[in-house]
Amino acid sequence: MSKNNFIVKGIFLILFFLAFIANSFSQNPEEIYNQYKKEFPDKMAVLLEKNDNIIIDFEEDTVSILHTEYEDLLFLTERSVGLANQKAYESYFSKIEEIDAITLVPNGRKYKKMKVEYFKKEKESSSGIFYDDLESTNFIMPNVSPKARTQVAITQNIKDPRFLSSFYLDSYVPIKSAKLTLKVNKNIEIAYKLFNTENIKLDFNKKEKGDYIIYEWTAKDLEDFKSEDNAPRRNYFSPHIVYYVTQINYPNRTQKIAKSVADLYDWYADLSCKVNLEEDAALYKTVQKLTENITDEQEKVKAIFYWVQDNIKYIAFEDGMQGFIPSEASFVYSKRYGDCKGMSSIIHKMLNMAGIENTYLTWIGSRSLPYKYSEIPTPIVDNHMIVTYQPTEGEFIFLDATDSYSPFGFPSSMIQGKEALLGMGRENHKVTLVPIIEKDKNYSKESVLLSISDKNLVGKGQYSSEGYPKGYMTHYIDGLSKENEKLYMNRYFTKGNNKFFVDDYKINNLNEKDKALNIDYNFRIEDYAKFVGDEIYINMNMEKAFSNDEIDKERKSPIENDYLFKADNSIFLQIPEGYEIEYLPENSNFENDLFGYNIEYKKEDGKIKFVHNYYKNYLLLKNESFEEWNKMIKEVNKAYREVIILKKK
Repeated sequence: MSKNNFIVKGIFLILFFLAFIANSFSQNPEEIYNQYKKEFPDKMAVLLEKNDNIIIDFEEDTVSILHTEYEDLLFLTERSVGLANQKAYESYFSKIEEIDAITLVPNGRKYKKMKVEYFKKEKESSSGIFYDDLESTNFIMPNVSPKARTQVAITQNIKDPRFLSSFYLDSYVPIKSAKLTLKVNKNIEIAYKLFNTENIKLDFNKKEKGDYIIYEWTAKDLEDFKSEDNAPRRNYFSPHIVYYVTQINYPNRTQKIAKSVADLYDWYADLSCKVNLEEDAALYKTVQKLTENITDEQEKVKAIFYWVQDNIKYIAFEDGMQGFIPSEASFVYSKRYGDCKGMSSIIHKMLNMAGIENTYLTWIGSRSLPYKYSEIPTPIVDNHMIVTYQPTEGEFIFLDATDSYSPFGFPSSMIQGKEALLGMGRENHKVTLVPIIEKDKNYSKESVLLSISDKNLVGKGQYSSEGYPKGYMTHYIDGLSKENEKLYMNRYFTKGNNKFFVDDYKINNLNEKDKALNIDYNFRIEDYAKFVGDEIYINMNMEKAFSNDEIDKERKSPIENDYLFKADNSIFLQIPEGYEIEYLPENSNFENDLFGYNIEYKKEDGKIKFVHNYYKNYLLLKNESFEEWNKMIKEVNKAYREVIILKKK
């Protein structure tokens, strides 16, 4: 197909959506507004149309992909005026070909068309990314107010068939009508997969027309999604369609794109196989020094992994194809920084230099992506690279140095439970599952000895933690000034009331990755004990875990947890001389497979021993568990209101 034909297709797509606009002029603005204001009295706007149209065809001896997104948005309230600011994004893999944007302003019984004339292109910077090739075209829709409509059609040229988009069947406002249309040349094979569409009515039609197969999905009356705290990414619960090219049948050859995981790996391996072919004397010398007195292979792996964690700074890069090709290990070594691929590259090279060959570059998706290689063998599944070490057959240790504080043997928390694609040579690969670290390995433990001094409590605390709780705490403490470190200690260990003060503390094993973090501290809580006549009242529930975590009955999205964990806390209160126990509350507990707590009181060697243990045993709490969670919250909050009573003898 010629360049002219390519342009014609783009014009065709724009004209296709301009047909919607032409029809809009004859509609009565007041009637349309009243109709939808009545239907959506509490919504700021409604999408009357949300349509994506994709043409996948040949342009001479390559594949061309044009993707047009069209939205017709009706404004219902003054709050919706903020939606006038629009952005269209593009990157190395998708370039904007055309933007057509107008506001339909009510003008009597018809609309008046006002076209956007000014567009401004800017570089975008994603959170946590040092360099990003993402760009945006910014524009403001004119004369936006209630009753007005904005109609925007954006056409993009997708440069690589591996990087098609997804179509979401919800939005930040309700949708009256949604349609996805794929017009695909018969010699190009595609596949698709539906996610979270069980609760919507989604119609599908497939037909042949000339040299094309047309796939069409339509849905009506779709709910808006609500942004909720501690929710996973939208792709975990929003209904959407993922579509992708699997094979291209050229006249004289066939190109497999995503028929299977083998096709994806073949592409990844081709990008990475030309890296680290040259030796680096300085890097080799470092490896020799790190491992010279170590005979055990696994200890060598650990030493190299820890060196990269401590000496190579993680800096994220997203720059076209460079976002998929690992940097040379020598470059990362000399610069002392790298993205996930660069850090994996240097770990893999250093291990090979140490004579350890059973290590593999590994592609993986973080938990922000819910997809599996077995479902969709495309780059949509992964966004990260690590190294996998295989000490014995069937045993894998995942090395992710982007997390500077994770101990050897722990994957970074963000890849737990995810499929990993191991590159085991140019022709071989393996998909295996990263384990979820059990809660007993992610613990915090605290023991506190308390005594009463006037109305104050004076105490000594001993805290220890391992696994992810230690790593997270080390991340926060490491590098703080003494002043800010003490402020952190006050916040982290706070107990009882806002008159809690850490007087002094000592931190042990902060940067010893294979040892538990230990913190000893002395503290006081002023005006906490309540004296009434000859009785003392003290609430031993000084850390009220979960107390404010009741789940809203209207919540729709699941709740994400960084890692499984358990906390074991004990408080020993010295019974003052001349006093005895008048009242100890009843014990309380709640346990199931996903979460629970235990509260116990007992007298022990002239002290009251208070035990408070709790745990979370999930990464994702699904909606069917919300009612049971709230039941636990009700019970634990009842227990938190209990107090002990000491009485003069």
